[in-house]
Amino acid sequence: MTSEQIKIKADEVLTKYVPRGGAYKKFDSIMSGENIKFKSVATKDSFLGIFTHANNGQAYIMVNDTITNDGRRNFTIAHELGHYFLCHELKNGQCFDADILEDGTAVDAIEREANYFASCLLMPESKVRSAFLSMLQRSRKAKVKDFLNVRNDVTWGIWCGIGSELKKRYGVSDAALRYRLSRLGLAMFSF
Repeated sequence: MTSEQIKIKADEVLTKYVPRGGAYKKFDSIMSGENIKFKSVATKDSFLGIFTHANNGQAYIMVNDTITNDGRRNFTIAHELGHYFLCHELKNGQCFDADILEDGTAVDAIEREANYFASCLLMPESKVRSAFLSMLQRSRKAKVKDFLNVRNDVTWGIWCGIGSELKKRYGVSDAALRYRLSRLGLAMFSF
């Protein structure tokens, strides 16, 4: 699928299930509406999540319950929802650290698609663009008001404030937010 097709699919899910607020707060509604059962499973290896079907056809998303970073956990759930909504044909369905990469660098094309879907679902372009630019424009220290090149200087402090607020708002990790802002051409990270 193209990036535009994936974005459109994520927007359809948002329109149907997330009238306002963060998508991560609506995971239960999304899964319930799609008749997907959710389970947390305990494991100590690099397993993060899986989208699969039981023998009776019931769809399941299972996530490693040892993921302690809420942003990482939310991204993993959104990634697995991506497999579902993008109708991916999965061999075994298990996703490990090398598959669910918040920076979009997964080797497998299907995993990259699911990662991009997760980014679009958790951080819709219009909302994250508007929020980021509004915060940047309110910053007294930012010289440029439509792009942030984060380095080890005053821009680092600007980023810390904006990044912290956006991570809370969208329920994502620093890595996921940096990737999304970079991909949208709003920020560059040079540290």
